[in-house]
Amino acid sequence: MIGEVVQTTTGEYVRCAAESDMISKEQDILDLLAYCAETESNRIMLDEEHLHHAFFDLKTGLAGDIFHKLSTYHVKTAIVADLDGIKSERFQELIYECNKGNQINFFNHITSAETWLTAAP
Repeated sequence: MIGEVVQTTTGEYVRCAAESDMISKEQDILDLLAYCAETESNRIMLDEEHLHHAFFDLKTGLAGDIFHKLSTYHVKTAIVADLDGIKSERFQELIYECNKGNQINFFNHITSAETWLTAAP
């Protein structure tokens, strides 16, 4: 997993590099978290294109594994995806619950995700 640091006028965060593989197992998110540690960042943006389709199927446990690691390491995370395209009612409930908090939030657009992610804690 290859990450890159994105600098904005309001702060910085880590995201998967364009040429990076998909996050398809727990080790992939651990690799990205290691990159965060190296760059001293505690903010990540995950794009739908870098998330294996199993992430959106709660029965696989991939989303739970990823969320557990992100929570354990206290990493503020924005997930950008076509939220209207997710047909799973359970996943929609997960999105709703996550977006009530301040650690992991889902967004339709990178601009709103970036604004939330780089806002002061």
